[in-house]
Amino acid sequence: MFYDEDGMLPNAPGGLFAPNFGGMGGPSSRRNRRAYDEYLKAYSMAMLPGKERANVSYGGKIILPPSSLANLSDLDLDGPWCFQLKNPSNPAATTHGGVLEFIAEEGCAHLPFWMMRTLRLNEGDPIRITSTTLVKGQFVKLQAQEKEFIEVADPKAVLESSLRNFSALTQGDIFEIQYNMLTFSFLIMEVKPEQSNAGGAPGIDVIDTDLEVDFATPKGYVEPVWTPAAPPPTMAEKLKIDLNNSTPGSSRPGSSLGMAGPVAGPSSEAPGGFDPFKGSGQTLAGRKTKGKGKSVRKIEAVDPSSTIIRTDKLLTMTTDDLENDKRAPAPLGLPFGKLFFGYSVVPYKEPDAPAVPSAEEPSSTSFSGGGQTLAGTSRPGTSSQGPSRQAPSAAKPKTHWGKGNTLSGRETIDIDED
Repeated sequence: MFYDEDGMLPNAPGGLFAPNFGGMGGPSSRRNRRAYDEYLKAYSMAMLPGKERANVSYGGKIILPPSSLANLSDLDLDGPWCFQLKNPSNPAATTHGGVLEFIAEEGCAHLPFWMMRTLRLNEGDPIRITSTTLVKGQFVKLQAQEKEFIEVADPKAVLESSLRNFSALTQGDIFEIQYNMLTFSFLIMEVKPEQSNAGGAPGIDVIDTDLEVDFATPKGYVEPVWTPAAPPPTMAEKLKIDLNNSTPGSSRPGSSLGMAGPVAGPSSEAPGGFDPFKGSGQTLAGRKTKGKGKSVRKIEAVDPSSTIIRTDKLLTMTTDDLENDKRAPAPLGLPFGKLFFGYSVVPYKEPDAPAVPSAEEPSSTSFSGGGQTLAGTSRPGTSSQGPSRQAPSAAKPKTHWGKGNTLSGRETIDIDED
């Protein structure tokens, strides 16, 4: 079904009497046709013969019969062609899409499944396809219907690659894309600029345009509650030490020596009060001990003859107390008129210096004693005291060599050594 520029159908009276009314209908009106409007039977891409293709099943383009290509060419419409798809039984169900191929059977049109669901069509229901012109899109806001889409490594690149299979986007549609054998759905929440054709939903052209995409929070996604990191364990936690336990002799919080406030007196021995020396402990050998407390073990009474003075108050001695009859905590017992300035100090006494020998009297004689020569004869030692060495003996004994014979056999005489 085709419409003229004046909105007249071919079977209108003007078309029947065109030869008699000077150009109404006939070849002249055929050249003036600019709108394509046709009713076809809608089928999903699963009904298309051949192997299923992802760009067909998860895109925004439809497949028309070859006759539609001839009609579009006869209308001389500027490409790429864009169509408005309507459900005749439900005028509110509309969307927009492009054409991919002209290989469908005559009288049939194949649509992606998400388009069939958007138009509320079943297999074989009639569909009205009208050519339209959409403005170039500038902005689109999408909402993922599956929260798992945020786990995709690069969502922007995945969406840009999938939108290449779309010619137009319509506000309110929920289209589908496929990535790694997974199907993701997106709701088109907003498009700019908004332009509605024939009372339908606003749509934009996304072919060869710089489109700004904004993502809304995925459906069903709940922002995780931030919990602060746990502080590192202390040494007491590692050793399993209870800091709130009252342990005698400890200065940590909660112990007997680390408690705030004044020291409890004897009146605190009542039930419910603080009981010192009661708690658990551990010996160096690893054996656990437990004190009975002050209330169980009473303090021994002081011997009457003892000079220990027990009092609940701290005793502080001042100069005024010395004039009274009060006794100091540790009296010295000095007689009257004597002062104690400390114990006597033994002065340091230097030890006596060693005697230095005089030059006239040598302290020792060097080089004195016996010895032995290289020939094996013993020889008495000599004394060496610088220039004053011991004088040699007055008479040197003579050496008598005796008689002998020469090499020629002549007898020699005795020679004495001077």
